[in-house]
Amino acid sequence: MRIAAADLFCGAGGTSSGLVAACQALGLDVDLVAVDHWQVAIETHSANLPGARHICARIEAVNPREVVPGGYLRLLCASPECTHHSVARGGRPVSDQARAGAWEIVRWASELFVENILVENVPEFRAWGPVGRRGRPLKSGRGKTFAAWVAALKNLGYAVEWRVLCAADFGDPTTRRRLFVQATRGREAIAWPEPTHNETGDGLARWRAAREVIDWGMRGQSIFDRKRPLAAATLRRIETGLRRFGGESAGPWIEALRAGKRQRCDGRAMGAMVIGQQSCAAARDVGAQVPTVSCAGAIALVEPFLVRFQGSHAGKADADRRVLPLGRPAPTLDTSNRLGLVEPMMADILFRMLQPAELAQAQGFPQGYQFSGNKGDVVRQIGNAVPHNTARALCEAILRRTG
Repeated sequence: MRIAAADLFCGAGGTSSGLVAACQALGLDVDLVAVDHWQVAIETHSANLPGARHICARIEAVNPREVVPGGYLRLLCASPECTHHSVARGGRPVSDQARAGAWEIVRWASELFVENILVENVPEFRAWGPVGRRGRPLKSGRGKTFAAWVAALKNLGYAVEWRVLCAADFGDPTTRRRLFVQATRGREAIAWPEPTHNETGDGLARWRAAREVIDWGMRGQSIFDRKRPLAAATLRRIETGLRRFGGESAGPWIEALRAGKRQRCDGRAMGAMVIGQQSCAAARDVGAQVPTVSCAGAIALVEPFLVRFQGSHAGKADADRRVLPLGRPAPTLDTSNRLGLVEPMMADILFRMLQPAELAQAQGFPQGYQFSGNKGDVVRQIGNAVPHNTARALCEAILRRTG
């Protein structure tokens, strides 16, 4: 059986790849239309999903009836721009035009017969409302535009529900939390996927750990030999992580860090390697997989951990929030590369950025997924993507519901 589907604002293909995987699991073929205005993202999507029909254009310029000749879609997926809804913008003004992409979903639903709709966005999308003269959302209008958008879908004959889901619950090694909205026609109840993983492993598989995405064969640069020294806030976060995950054995590392130089081996473990930095804001332990570090016959251990490099504050409270264990999923990725990894080594502290392949693994992209563009383009595509396994679980639940 072959179904018709579309992915609007498709980006690099996180949702599309999940949809294709869901169809394969259900024995379905899919005729997929993928639309995005960014040529680089379309090139990535084309390289990995060559069977789709690709359209590089702004969504408002696309005529649904022309790209879907039959006028029918089993599933319409969409991830309209979330930047101007996200709290990560701080106090910056928002653009109503940039927040209007969700209305294009209503247009497609009104011009075609769309059986099911799946929309992904940040949880703050529920607070979508009008902005005032200063370009800030009006508190008095909080959530009113979202309510109007939902009402528009209901007026077209859809039942509408939404939930905030954690990607780690569906097998992606990230705790990314996103809002998913489903709109469906027919009398069957909306179907949501059951989690396959949880934090404790009680009755389900345990959350996948961030350690799984790290290429442990890659080596960083000493923090003591850098042409441009690390910022004070970064060093404070590293020290905080050493204390949290090393206990008493962290002393020699902290002494070396404060001295700003390597120290001679004195029978205690003497170093750590910081090897990752990406778009998340925290640090995480590697657990029992960390090898024992020995020096001159003595044994000590500081477990590897992640450090978030978002922001420039150097205070203790800030540092405490930005060190996390590797035994848990990676924190939410954004479109920048800010996540650092500290790993116990001998007599040094090394540092490197996480590489795009590691970031892609954290978002659940299949091994070997190909990305177009420069390094910044690739990181941006990965940070914007819907985690692959979460998308697959949602699409599979929807397609099972509708037979």
